[in-house]
Amino acid sequence: MSLIYPSVDELLEKIDSRYRLVSLAAKRAHKLDDFYKIKAVADARGREVQLTEDKKEIAPTLEVFKSHKSVGKALEEINAGNVIIDPSQIDKDEK
Repeated sequence: MSLIYPSVDELLEKIDSRYRLVSLAAKRAHKLDDFYKIKAVADARGREVQLTEDKKEIAPTLEVFKSHKSVGKALEEINAGNVIIDPSQIDKDEK
């Protein structure tokens, strides 16, 4: 196993540029952070996390992560093919 998991080479097989990879990972990490904030509140209240339909996209797509940080988790989701770039957003993001 490399020092960084998943490796940049593995990730670049899924996403065609470093810029897009970094952009996608950052956006996904923010969504994961939002989920874990909601989860912390629910846990403090002794409740299950309940997400509305418009918030379901922030939930993690993997059961187990090797990374403890949101960016690492986002990269693992990208490597698993669970998070992809919406082709309609490519031109908007790069302007």
